[in-house]
Amino acid sequence: MASLLRNTRRSFKIISLQQDSRKQLPKLNATGVLLAGGKSSRMKKNKAFLELEGRPLVERSLEVLHAVFAEVLISSNKPELYAHYEVPIIQDESLDRGPLEGLYQGLKEATYDVVFFVACDMPFLQGELIHFLAGWIPEYDVVVPRLHSGLHPLHAFYHRRCLPSIRTNLEAGRLKIIDFYPSCSVRYIEETELRDFPDLSNIFCNVNTPQEWTAILRR
Repeated sequence: MASLLRNTRRSFKIISLQQDSRKQLPKLNATGVLLAGGKSSRMKKNKAFLELEGRPLVERSLEVLHAVFAEVLISSNKPELYAHYEVPIIQDESLDRGPLEGLYQGLKEATYDVVFFVACDMPFLQGELIHFLAGWIPEYDVVVPRLHSGLHPLHAFYHRRCLPSIRTNLEAGRLKIIDFYPSCSVRYIEETELRDFPDLSNIFCNVNTPQEWTAILRR
């Protein structure tokens, strides 16, 4: 597995971002987890089912994850909403601990040691970029993009080695994801390293409010 992921990094080239990534790159022996457990309090509706080009965001994201990963999971405390997608659903053991709990349960339940976590409210998920990020796992415990706009811990890879650190923070009530980073080996992927990918602002945008969603629909 290590050689496969390292080779992804060393030989990766952007051949054509318009072509279907499923025809270009092999599936990774890793797990992709779609985090769909947020309360969507600012949106006032479940963001996973917002429709773009006639398809809910959850379907758009699952299509990309299925193309990239050997295993795909959904993290949600409302499994009945996602049962028809025929994807295994994992639930939090303790509620109200946010996405950090989702990371913990996902790492525990995943078949593979390497797990990519992504929020369900990112409309323009791109398989080629995910493959690129995978090149630094499992040499590091965490591989996370760091753009000028900030970190993206919910579009990042985590190794199962993170579990003890995450558990310690959960037990201490430190629920911010990046708070456990200092106890792990982290590879920050800088924006300059992603310069071959156009429209990073689109790829990494997420939806939190009706106004943001309106802006996306107008693009």
